[in-house]
Amino acid sequence: MHETLFYICGGILAASAVLVSLFGLKNDNFPGKWMPLVIVWFAIFAVGAGTFAVLNGKDESRDHNEEYAKAAEELKKEETSGPFEEAEKEAAEKAEAESPKAEEGSEESSEAAGEGEESGEGKSAEPEGGAGEGTEGEAGATGAGGEPEAGAVVFSENCAVCHGATGHGGAGGPDLRTMPLAQTEEGAIQQVTNGGGGMPPFGGTLSEEEIKNVAAYVAQEITGGE
Repeated sequence: MHETLFYICGGILAASAVLVSLFGLKNDNFPGKWMPLVIVWFAIFAVGAGTFAVLNGKDESRDHNEEYAKAAEELKKEETSGPFEEAEKEAAEKAEAESPKAEEGSEESSEAAGEGEESGEGKSAEPEGGAGEGTEGEAGATGAGGEPEAGAVVFSENCAVCHGATGHGGAGGPDLRTMPLAQTEEGAIQQVTNGGGGMPPFGGTLSEEEIKNVAAYVAQEITGGE
């Protein structure tokens, strides 16, 4: 608004100057008795143009300050948000969506176990040797995992460039100690294989063994998880 009024006053002032000059060239006695009126006329629009110019400058300064404040706020948000924020959100949503299915599966397993117990009441127990073998196989499957020592080499060759040599943050990558998926080997395997949140997937670059090893190294040596 102030800018428009400034241009109006300036335009009237310029047009008046041209008209007064033309009248003065044609009439030697001009402005004569009209001199006070001409002076007042020019004074009004000169003061108006100056006033609206100052007000317009203040408006522009205020607008610039608002733009700078908005830009600073957006920059602050970008600096405080980690590159894996989106991946964490997706993982949380996925886990929440799968939890009802897990509960249903648990209930079905319980029902099946109950039926198995009822149907096996009259049967004899398995030999001790077979039971021992089954227990040993289950323990071996549970204990199977990656090797942190081998994973350290994979980490230094593929991950340290972003997360730093110690995994505590580097050129664009966050501190792995603050990432929920990095606290367990399963979560680390998922993140390394699929990527997300700014991190590229390594499923097509590293072998399954290399991914297990680097996941074990991250979870056990860097984050101190499981």
